[in-house]
Amino acid sequence: MPDGRHCPACGGVLERVHRHALDRFVSLFRSVHRYRCTDADCGWHGVLGRDAAGTPLASPWRAHLVWFLIGASCTLAAVQGVRMYQRSEAETARADAAMRRGVEAQSRAAPPGADFPGAPLPPADHRVLANPSPLQLRHGCAWGVPGGNPYRGTVEQALGAARLPPEVVRQVANMAARGWVYDKVEISRNGIRTVNGNREFGTNIRAMAFGNTLCFNTRVNFPPGHVEYADLYQGTDSRGQTYTVMVPYVCQNASVLGEREEIVEENGSVPEPATPVLVLLALALMAALRWRGRRTGHV
Repeated sequence: MPDGRHCPACGGVLERVHRHALDRFVSLFRSVHRYRCTDADCGWHGVLGRDAAGTPLASPWRAHLVWFLIGASCTLAAVQGVRMYQRSEAETARADAAMRRGVEAQSRAAPPGADFPGAPLPPADHRVLANPSPLQLRHGCAWGVPGGNPYRGTVEQALGAARLPPEVVRQVANMAARGWVYDKVEISRNGIRTVNGNREFGTNIRAMAFGNTLCFNTRVNFPPGHVEYADLYQGTDSRGQTYTVMVPYVCQNASVLGEREEIVEENGSVPEPATPVLVLLALALMAALRWRGRRTGHV
């Protein structure tokens, strides 16, 4: 509606239009209104403020500057929030890595033929949060006494806690129940090898079940010369990736031998800051708002 103000571009009559949300935010600090020129040939539109004398205070470029400063402030606040979050995550990762190194050192210090129970995974670890089984989750164990703590759960529980794909869990559990063995391995402190010598695994087992526990990164710690045997099974997921599982005869400790990125997550890495991406997104948002304002006849 016209209210006696004149267009700063052509001197024509201005009419007030609805304010944007940011205009209302600016009004918390200085009263402003949004106008457009009634002269169709001019087409000016923008934000004007008024002092006690009733003279216009804000020109269009000042209004644009206010918008830019508000957008820049929001972007900087978002970037700072992301940085604070990433610093917190990095500190947590460093603390977890230090704890893991300490547990691994204790495991290596266990004398040959001795078990080491490792340490519980932190409650916030995603493997604990997504654990579908009643098994307790630990890491950094040493297996030195075969048969000393036989596994009491099922193959499905062990492989589910180890986060193998459901189709692989079903395949391996079905093969184990029917006795469809893929191969046999011998286990010693020097490594895990198939009896025909065609395949060899290291002494570090990705995930192994003991009693009512599943332990990630378990080290074979048998006395020198001691050998145990196990059945070997293989399953393939929907993407064609193969997983290898062994079940020792002496204690039925279902164990994952195949490489899996989801299991070996002990590096504590933290993503690089996403500052440039946030800045670009903020600028794109401001450009979109400007474009929308021009389409609707507002700044």
